[in-house]
Amino acid sequence: MLRRALDRFFGALSRFALGLFFRRVEVVGRDRIPLPPRIVVANHVNGLIDPVFVLGPLGLPARMLGKSTLWQIPGLAQLLDLAAVIPVYRRQDEGVDPSRNRETFARAVAELAAGATLAIFPEGISHDRPQLAPLKTGAARIALEAELGRGPLGVRIVPVGLMFEERERFRSRALVVVGEPIDPAPEVEAARADEMAAARALTARITAALERVTLNFRDWEEARWIELGADIFERERLDLPRQRRLAAEFQLRRALAEGLEALRERCPDEIAAAVAAIRAYAALLTTCGLRDEQVVARYPLRLALGFVFQTLARIVVALPVALVGSALNALPYFAVGAIAARVRDEPDQVATYKLFPSLVAYPVTWLAEVVAAGLWLGGWSSALAVALVAPFSGFVALRFHERRALLWRETRAYLLLRSRRRIAAELLERRRAVERRMADLVERWRALQPPSGGGAPASSRA
Repeated sequence: MLRRALDRFFGALSRFALGLFFRRVEVVGRDRIPLPPRIVVANHVNGLIDPVFVLGPLGLPARMLGKSTLWQIPGLAQLLDLAAVIPVYRRQDEGVDPSRNRETFARAVAELAAGATLAIFPEGISHDRPQLAPLKTGAARIALEAELGRGPLGVRIVPVGLMFEERERFRSRALVVVGEPIDPAPEVEAARADEMAAARALTARITAALERVTLNFRDWEEARWIELGADIFERERLDLPRQRRLAAEFQLRRALAEGLEALRERCPDEIAAAVAAIRAYAALLTTCGLRDEQVVARYPLRLALGFVFQTLARIVVALPVALVGSALNALPYFAVGAIAARVRDEPDQVATYKLFPSLVAYPVTWLAEVVAAGLWLGGWSSALAVALVAPFSGFVALRFHERRALLWRETRAYLLLRSRRRIAAELLERRRAVERRMADLVERWRALQPPSGGGAPASSRA
């Protein structure tokens, strides 16, 4: 009973925290999640934020596996124990006894035998690579050990891909992609003769499954030009700037990355020309401080003015409460920012150092303000008022500053593109050059596909 209550609490806390930190979290393939026992395997690119996605948007009361050194962090150790996280003793961690992983495996197998869900990040590290790191065999070995020693249990392995629009930025977007579950039955049978070989074979299947739900590039430069190239190839000309859903962006970027691999040796000159065109366009976008969706927007005056007046009205209405919220929440805001700045050189850790300190800093600040109001501003009626106003006004301030930034960003883009005609024309010309190069590559890729179809992207503008 207590365990179920704690699982519900951590699930609710995860959804609340992610709802504040991210502007939108999309989930694709939730219906693919099988009944337990199951092992969720996910890529690991955003520190302690990643496990929160299993508990939150997916809503799975999972037993996490986490590196044992996390228990050395004061306060976090108690939280990990409450969440029933299972420690993993990694060889690369100083002072750790890897032989204790026998306890880890035994506990994980017992959880599966009881019908639980395990969550494992088989890369073994959080990282800043543009592709999956080599997977450890732990997830496969646990699945095989559970089936051989306590089965048949019907364990399924569920690949989950996590994609972030901008990992380090507060109020950006995130995507969770659930792949087809893996039935380890063939490897279970093979493990009766050679367990290690079966574990390696199952790990290879897990790797392939994770590659299908993640984006994998040779380097970050390739990732950036594929991202922009995909946007240009797919984006229609709209009246006002609008972002596509991350799920649609994921599918197109993944398709183009696959096509790039197919064409790399056949069409190196064409690929080089496309990359050069994208770089030229991206350089001018950066110089102008614009985004692609702003360049292609028509900005009809009626709609542009409607957007400005509607956004401005909301800003004016929220201004008094937003000022109060900004004042009451300034201290934790700047404190958390200072903490996150210390790990600026580790992009996969910045969000962790923003989110988790916030879960402590803001409530502590609110409590201090409540006490101060009770002591110095007229008793407990004032304290109760501050207790209600501080969180509420903080959320209003958050939305106020989002709208203010959006209004400034879009107004600036509109004025720049209307007043600097030569720059606007140059941007459109460079963009058309990218379109031509991308269309040529896509046609060459389509020519390689079998008549039955294939994975070549089809533009929504076609």
